[in-house]
Amino acid sequence: MKKLILFFIACITVISVSAQTEKGSRLIGVGLGSLSYTNSTSKTSYSNTPTIYKSDGNSFSISVNPNVGWFINDGFVLGGGVSISFYSSKSNSSNTGSTTTSESKSTQPSFYIGPFARYYFSGSKKGMPFIQANAQYGIYGGKSTSKTSTGSSSETTTHPKGDWNAGATFGYEHFVSSYVGLYFSVGFNYGSSKTEYEYAPSTGTGYNYTSQYSRWYIPVQVGLQLHLPAKKAK
Repeated sequence: MKKLILFFIACITVISVSAQTEKGSRLIGVGLGSLSYTNSTSKTSYSNTPTIYKSDGNSFSISVNPNVGWFINDGFVLGGGVSISFYSSKSNSSNTGSTTTSESKSTQPSFYIGPFARYYFSGSKKGMPFIQANAQYGIYGGKSTSKTSTGSSSETTTHPKGDWNAGATFGYEHFVSSYVGLYFSVGFNYGSSKTEYEYAPSTGTGYNYTSQYSRWYIPVQVGLQLHLPAKKAK
């Protein structure tokens, strides 16, 4: 009798786990990545001058990544996700050869959206590994300001002309319950962007300049994933 009960419980567990990734199920989640705070100081000296240059500052960045998807086949989900991020920094600079000091501030919010495809490999009631392909297009902005103790200042405004990225992600999801999972993932992405900057000084003539930037980077995320079971036909 005891063996029969244990076998029955095991069957229910396997069914509930497989239901998490069966055709028709839905996936809803949110990931947290690129959370950082930095406080730094620097002191630089050169052999050809007695002047010492000093700087101190701090920066903060955070990225939140919600997603939603549908299992079009057992273990295979198609969906879409967004990435909302914010970056802020502030620094103060001075040198021993002058009484002038300067302060710089910068902020840059951004929003990315795009599709993803994820496949869950066979696992156990404790969790499953997965692989994911994703692509995103970004919209971002921002502004940076600089001012000195002598009264001069400048402002630089960001005008995005296009930003996209694509890549692959490998991860593992640990099932906390039948329909809730915690996941960790690491990816390998390539991205490209083009940005126009508008520079406006407090005195003199301003100007615009354009920057094109391409990058390889490794995104790391941790997050919460909800698995909503497929609706059964009546």
